Amino acid sequence: MSDFSVIPLDILNDSRLTRADLRVYGLLSARTGNDEIDFVVIGRNERRRISKLVKLGYVGIEKDSNGLRYKLVERTDMKQQAEITLSAFAKEYETYARSVHTPKTVETYQTAFRELIRVEGDRSLKFIGIREIEHFLATKKVEASDHTARKYHISLASAFEKGIQWRYITENPFREVAKPKVREVIPVYFTGSDFRLFLSACPERDFRELCITGFLTGLRLGELIHLHWTDMDFQMKKILVQNHDDFTTKSKRSRVVPMTDEVLKLLTERKKNIRSESELVLPNKHGRKLNVGLVEHKFKITVRRAGLNDKLHFHSLRHSFASALVLSGVSLYAVSKLLGHSQTKTTEIYSHLLPDQLHGEVNKLDKRFDFSIRGNER
Repeated sequence: MSDFSVIPLDILNDSRLTRADLRVYGLLSARTGNDEIDFVVIGRNERRRISKLVKLGYVGIEKDSNGLRYKLVERTDMKQQAEITLSAFAKEYETYARSVHTPKTVETYQTAFRELIRVEGDRSLKFIGIREIEHFLATKKVEASDHTARKYHISLASAFEKGIQWRYITENPFREVAKPKVREVIPVYFTGSDFRLFLSACPERDFRELCITGFLTGLRLGELIHLHWTDMDFQMKKILVQNHDDFTTKSKRSRVVPMTDEVLKLLTERKKNIRSESELVLPNKHGRKLNVGLVEHKFKITVRRAGLNDKLHFHSLRHSFASALVLSGVSLYAVSKLLGHSQTKTTEIYSHLLPDQLHGEVNKLDKRFDFSIRGNER
């Protein structure tokens, strides 16, 4: 243990370092007697360990007239930055996130940090290493699900990247931990008959029209409740889904969604019979923005009243829109554009609906080539 006696306590407590890493640091410190050692006297195995220490900022490499030399790093700024706790970093990152992310995404970051602190403690950001991350993810898999663990990994990995830019840490430990894999879940969606049952169990006209619009446009609930009349182009039969002062789309980009004849008729009549001065297309009875939680609660009550699958929720209307298009032969690429997915990979969850369609496509080969002339060989 004598090799460890010369190692500062903060380095000994760094969970990113193995016992072998610490031993090399101790040897380096002891052999220099002060702060430097010739490159040539470092063995091959030691070099690999020192490369890690260099990456973490504990050891530096300098050139002088005699060649390369290793140097123990004394960085006052690094020591000060290392004192920032998870809670302090989370608060600082939240301020940043609010300027670039949607409120829902910011909420996900908040939850991820809160759970990390609950499980691992409010320790220094610098001392969150692979071991802590793996323990945290394993805990969330048991407490919640693989999906939740994966979501937290993605959120925290992104935040820790910013920690590197802000010079609080020198490397992102999440890069060394694989994202938890999740089993593919086929989205639940309404069939035409299911949706008619749902509407028959929905007595309120405004709520029924909200659901019909969602079913026939594939818009997210947040997009629906923030639609303005100025976003409607009845002449061109188009809806412009765009950012507003109090709303940002998930992709932060605008997109155009065509109106079906039914949506055109519904919204045109709604415009004529408008009962308030609200600029919103689908407001509550007071002309103000609908409450997301209340809409989802009312939707669940209606699903149960209709005797439908209890797994159906408001977002299932969006899945129903996409599923109906795929089953009608629309390409996944086109569906992706209509849904506003930033990556077509996201739309691949609907690929399970393609087999029959693909069977019809490959059968076109029979029509393209003549296989009627065959040899008699056996």
